[in-house]
Amino acid sequence: MPNYEVFLRKIPRMGTPVMSFSKLGQITFNQSAARILQKETVEYILLLWDAEERMVAMKTTSNKKDQRAYHLRFHPKGNGANFSAKTFLDYIGVDFSERKSVPIEINPDREIFMEVKLPETIFKKKPGQPKIVEKGRAG
Repeated sequence: MPNYEVFLRKIPRMGTPVMSFSKLGQITFNQSAARILQKETVEYILLLWDAEERMVAMKTTSNKKDQRAYHLRFHPKGNGANFSAKTFLDYIGVDFSERKSVPIEINPDREIFMEVKLPETIFKKKPGQPKIVEKGRAG
């Protein structure tokens, strides 16, 4: 008798807005999230980080000359959006060696339109303390 296991989807269903961290150090939005952002004409984003709570938030800005702003690029076929954020992801310690996704909520009526608590699995593993090994005596 076969012993089947149920395959767990790594990416939530298409109707759910999702933010992903790509191998290239980009923050990407799936089609559902991109539709909302495009409808609200979000073009430039400020990234906010709360290290204690491990929360990322995003705020729109209309000031394209703001040195802190990231330019959001929408894919021509309407199937998502992204922006390069490698330095930010490195700064907060995200492991983007493989694509990782997080379901999000987008509240276009608020100044901070998106905030999400990142799960521990998103971050790089911190190296453990080195073991102190005593040298044995030659006898």
